Amino acid sequence: MRPVFLLIWSIATLCVGCRCSLGTLGASREIVIVSYNVHNLFDAEESGREYPEFRPSKGKWNADLYARRLDNTVTAIRAAVQGSGSRGADILCLQEVENEKVLADLAAKFRKEGYRYWAMGGPEAAEIHSAVLSRLPIAAVHTHSIMDAWGFGPLRDILEVEFDTGLKDDAGRLMVLVCHWKSKREGAEQTETARRAAAALVARRVRQLSKERPGLPVVVCGDFNESPDEYLRIGRKYPTALMPAHIDIPPASAEGEPLFVAEGFEEAEGDAESTCNTDTSGDGSTAAGSTGASGISRVVLYSPWSELPGGFSIAYRTMREQFDGFLLNKALADRRGLEYAGFAVASDTRLMDAQGLPLEWNGREGFSDHLPVRLEIRLVQ
Repeated sequence: MRPVFLLIWSIATLCVGCRCSLGTLGASREIVIVSYNVHNLFDAEESGREYPEFRPSKGKWNADLYARRLDNTVTAIRAAVQGSGSRGADILCLQEVENEKVLADLAAKFRKEGYRYWAMGGPEAAEIHSAVLSRLPIAAVHTHSIMDAWGFGPLRDILEVEFDTGLKDDAGRLMVLVCHWKSKREGAEQTETARRAAAALVARRVRQLSKERPGLPVVVCGDFNESPDEYLRIGRKYPTALMPAHIDIPPASAEGEPLFVAEGFEEAEGDAESTCNTDTSGDGSTAAGSTGASGISRVVLYSPWSELPGGFSIAYRTMREQFDGFLLNKALADRRGLEYAGFAVASDTRLMDAQGLPLEWNGREGFSDHLPVRLEIRLVQ
């Protein structure tokens, strides 16, 4: 019997806050977003839900090490905006944050940036969460939950945050969906079902936003635990959560539709007309005999990783991968309101080891097994 696949779309805020009133962008004409998997950022207080290595009672974790990790996280995030010409990131999208206390402690370290708004996703019982720190006012927060994904239990929520940039109408709002999809710990193919379930949830939400609020800029970001071209990297062996947009008839999957990834905004332009077909042959070809057309308009988003084909954000089992990133809808290329302006991955050598790979926290020093990535958005209205 197939396990139950249950989605909950929450319309209530899980955690959201504001430290004091703050205006919108004002004279600034650029928004910088940094997404960063901070790799198990726990405080120095023991609640019993931490991973064992972060329990002070075990003798290997304490307040001094916690303070060092906070400082190192700040260093990494500031390194991510070097070269952007900005005054620091306006929005931080973080993965693997323990709780609101850690988020508040981190915000306090960013005195000059002045992060006054925050949000955190669930599920509440999880050891780590996705979170947001922002200089821009938060207009709304929703969390989207997957309660059971083919035997993997509750997955980390998709955290949806709407920002007010100060521009009028939806073209001046910014919707960000922060993701931290299932890891490959139990095997890449074995866990792909959970990532496909998360992708299907995001695809439905992006489609809904497109219909209800056309022209609204949408950014899907975070740690997807697979590269945008995952399907090609695995030799098209099985359907993946992220599928290349040029695959006309993708292989079928029981978990639902994937997110289609385009290498240019011109490919994403057709997402309202093209249909999400499925191919039971699994080769992605358009040969006669392919069946299973669903007739649903497929969700096609642009991945800026196409501009950095040799780039990477993580070395997963020695392979350089693009797990962390941004997926953008076509409203960010319509020359009104908010416009895509650039993408980069942190290249500061302090964040890397002698082989040029992310310098992971080793219990005493280091940063994360991921590199932070940066998105630049320009205000054109």
